[in-house]
Amino acid sequence: MSNPVIRQRTTPIARLAFSVALGVLASVAAPGRARAQTISSAANQLFHVSDPSTTISPITVTDQAGGVIKFNRDIYITIPATFNMIWDTSVLAATLTGSAAGRCVPVVTYLNGNKTVKVTVSTTFAAGDFVVIAGLKFTNFTAVSAVSNLQLSLKSNFAVDATDTHTIQIGPQFDVTITPPSTSTIKLPSNGGSTTATFTVTNSGVAADSYDLLTSKMPGTVLTVVSITGTGITQGANPDSARRSALGIGASVTATVTYRVGNVAAGSIDTLSLLVRSVGNPAQLDTALLVVTVIRPSITVAKSVSPPGNSVPGTDLTFTSTVTNIGTAPASNLAVVDSIPTYVQFKVASAASTLPAGVTAATEYSNDGGVTWTYAPVSGGCAGAVGFDRCVNRIRWRLLAALGTAALSNQGTMSFVGRIR
Repeated sequence: MSNPVIRQRTTPIARLAFSVALGVLASVAAPGRARAQTISSAANQLFHVSDPSTTISPITVTDQAGGVIKFNRDIYITIPATFNMIWDTSVLAATLTGSAAGRCVPVVTYLNGNKTVKVTVSTTFAAGDFVVIAGLKFTNFTAVSAVSNLQLSLKSNFAVDATDTHTIQIGPQFDVTITPPSTSTIKLPSNGGSTTATFTVTNSGVAADSYDLLTSKMPGTVLTVVSITGTGITQGANPDSARRSALGIGASVTATVTYRVGNVAAGSIDTLSLLVRSVGNPAQLDTALLVVTVIRPSITVAKSVSPPGNSVPGTDLTFTSTVTNIGTAPASNLAVVDSIPTYVQFKVASAASTLPAGVTAATEYSNDGGVTWTYAPVSGGCAGAVGFDRCVNRIRWRLLAALGTAALSNQGTMSFVGRIR
């Protein structure tokens, strides 16, 4: 007797459980597939409201499996609709590199209200083929936008096939203004001292911001920066630079640059540049210039005696010194000293001076060769004749105001009478 064939029937519920089990086994046995295509910018990108047109970080589009990116499946890169910028349509062609560069057309087109750029594909990508797209630009940064990502589509319906691995973001507008933008001045050499220039730094953006203050010189042969100071300004180890802490919207601060002027020739010119750079957006900066021209006094002294020539003892002689400032700066603290020869005795009260308006002189005498200037001449001093003083051997005229540089204000004469013994 043969054994009967036993047929096992399965219910619909059992078949469903069996199918699920097969699916689980399949998912364990076969690792998850990588995306068929990817998009990745070279870096995260931060823009700011009102930025100028800005070149993109190069974008790499890869066909992992091959055969996905091909003729009639072009590369569309889209800025999200709510992100406040567009592609710069003035750029007509991209720079293409990578293994699939030859499979694409460099000339680009813009779609979707300039939210999308299209790179046309001419031949099919092989597995792992990639193209690096560079040289394109973003523009029209109209408002702040939160962190987002560019999107890759392979069809003109802009369905998202991949999302950029790096981010885009638009921050608030940072800006700065420094005044005065340009000024010039004339300065004497500092001779170990220093002088200052003041500038006003204003936050002209729409967010609080800090600022770097950086000085430079051209040609740098005259000026040396000593410090940059002001409220909230911190000087670093280098006197040429400093930082201003956060400055409120529309607020201003005075920056004082202290500098020295070298001991150089009159007419030497140097330019000090103060650059103020936003910390929030280093592309935003402003510069002020200070042009410094070196001036110096230059004194000439011409001496004469009257009557000229040889004279016999007992002759009264008038000695005159003519002092002229032929320089480019007033001569301050000027003193003119005359020595009296040993064969001459000074006539008391004969010292005189003729000076420009507003300039006077203190006349001082020395009987010890200029060591002290407190001697007061007297008639008969040191056995001199009546009305004469043989003790006086130096006379000094000390000008109590500056001798100018213009005609009629740059010259003076000093004189005295002496008698030949």
